[in-house]
Amino acid sequence: MSNLMLFSTVALAETYTLTIKVTVVEKTCDIYGPDGIGQPINVAMGDLIIKNIDGISYGQTDIQYQLQCDDGDQNPALKLKFDGPQMNGQAANVLSTSDPNLGLRLMANNTNLNLGTWRNFNYSQPLALSVIPKGSNSGGINDGQMTASATLSVEYQ
Repeated sequence: MSNLMLFSTVALAETYTLTIKVTVVEKTCDIYGPDGIGQPINVAMGDLIIKNIDGISYGQTDIQYQLQCDDGDQNPALKLKFDGPQMNGQAANVLSTSDPNLGLRLMANNTNLNLGTWRNFNYSQPLALSVIPKGSNSGGINDGQMTASATLSVEYQ
């Protein structure tokens, strides 16, 4: 049989209260088009001739946007990305449209801008954004109106 011994020690210590105050500041950027802050950026491509859509340069349309960031001059390192549905069977920078045979190539400073991928830039030199219509390899493009939708995000690096 073994003996079990329990010991208890009471120690008294001084207690101090520590108060920590933290202020979290969210710096933001407003992105807007010609219609002003809080309005969506609309890109009107006008009438296009289907047989001329080459996915390279025909129908290239600039995305007109303004960028206003809190403290942008003091903290100029920003990043930008588009989120939206990628067109089936196409490169990562081709946004799907309401016509399954037509997509829009996203471009930044005349180079491909892949969906969901951040692109770094400087506040004093905003990226020149544009879209270029691109047809699918499997079918013909329907005539009529088409629409596409994507979310444009800008954050501090």
